[in-house]
Amino acid sequence: MVLSIGVAVMCVVLAIGVICVILPRIGSAGALGVFLRVGALSGAVSVGAAVLDIMASNGAGDLTRIAADTTMILAPALLCAALVVTPDRPLTRSLPIAVAVAAVAALGFTLAPAAVTTIKAFTLALACGLCAVLAFRASALPRRSRFVLTTAMGAYALYSTARGILSLESDSFDPVFSPTGVIVAGISAMLLTGVSIVIIGLPSAGATAGGRRRGASISIGDWNLATAAFGRERVRVLLLDLRRAARDLDPSTVDSLHGVEISVPSAISALRERLAADYGWRPEEVELLTDATPRRRPRITV
Repeated sequence: MVLSIGVAVMCVVLAIGVICVILPRIGSAGALGVFLRVGALSGAVSVGAAVLDIMASNGAGDLTRIAADTTMILAPALLCAALVVTPDRPLTRSLPIAVAVAAVAALGFTLAPAAVTTIKAFTLALACGLCAVLAFRASALPRRSRFVLTTAMGAYALYSTARGILSLESDSFDPVFSPTGVIVAGISAMLLTGVSIVIIGLPSAGATAGGRRRGASISIGDWNLATAAFGRERVRVLLLDLRRAARDLDPSTVDSLHGVEISVPSAISALRERLAADYGWRPEEVELLTDATPRRRPRITV
């Protein structure tokens, strides 16, 4: 029952994340766009692992159990693959490694059925621990999203490590590490991962209608003209790219209406270069950016 409810909730969170956050950025070429697409895949794999686990618990057989455990490991491994993507390191380099880790784990489950719990626990600890470290260092992610993902993966890595150590000493576990406890911990980690993705689509905490203006104010110049030319969804993607790129250059950047307020030298030139190189903006999209920083009026003394 607990697992069934958890699967239902995970499906809802995944659907919200895909519809509200991922679909508007489906064409983004930047590191954040790659993370969102792979994050959606990881969420789908997590839901699949939970469904397979339900089937295995109802007598579907050992093969279903192996598939459930393997996909459970593949989910955080996919996130790791997405978090190391850079312009010089495309997803095609890291994705095979994630799949290979899951394949090796599946081979271990098959050849050593008596040690499945130990193998799964330590493999999950390794994958989630690495994911926590990579998330902590992922400058492409907003600060709040990075914090939630790092906390979720780090906590689950510690939990899996403790469970692996206990499995070496005894076949019986405390209630915290019982099958129900494992289900609750796994679902919590999955849900928090989904929340970290949904947070990406939320406005920055520093964005306020009457916030303090600072530095250069860079925005998408004529919003109505841009939406007419490129489409509303594409312009929204461009706005998110602009805000992420600005935070790459200045972590203290503040969101503004249709743009950002950033304190770096030659802000508009730096942003144009960053968006073209790392986010795949076309020349006509780069030209949408304008510097709307108010100029001080000269003081006239009489």
